[in-house]
Amino acid sequence: MPNPTAKGSGAGSKPPAQGRPEVQPQKVVYFGSDGQIRPELLDGEAREVARALAGKVNKTQLRRYYHDVMNLQRRLSLMAEQLRGSDRRQQAFARLRADFMMLKAKAHYANGRSRTTFPDELLQFFVNHTHAVKTVDDFDAFCRHFQAVVAFHEYFGKEEKR
Repeated sequence: MPNPTAKGSGAGSKPPAQGRPEVQPQKVVYFGSDGQIRPELLDGEAREVARALAGKVNKTQLRRYYHDVMNLQRRLSLMAEQLRGSDRRQQAFARLRADFMMLKAKAHYANGRSRTTFPDELLQFFVNHTHAVKTVDDFDAFCRHFQAVVAFHEYFGKEEKR
């Protein structure tokens, strides 16, 4: 039976995209089969992301988003202290998840304003991670990964000036 919305017409279909196509998330794996954070996430993969951003994103721009994430982490801790139960950190994260998802909207906005100051690589980073983070453990792993990216970015930025 033919699908009446397959060609993008009819009720319930999405309107055609204006401008650029939607950025699609790429898979992110935070944990290995042993349930532990993957060391590559904090080393090789973080180094790769930082190298791709070096020379394209200035330190201030990257740290602005890093501070947003650190503020979420602080709010998570404070909120978890006020909750009851063994899963209070997960409960707190569930309440803050919408704020975390705002990172993607902010990234799209910044990229839409200027692809020079907020390049596509940084937009892809936030799309990937906002899509991948589902639990408080994912969020913790993301925070550590982002911290490593910022640290390597600082190193590569100074390396370029030598």
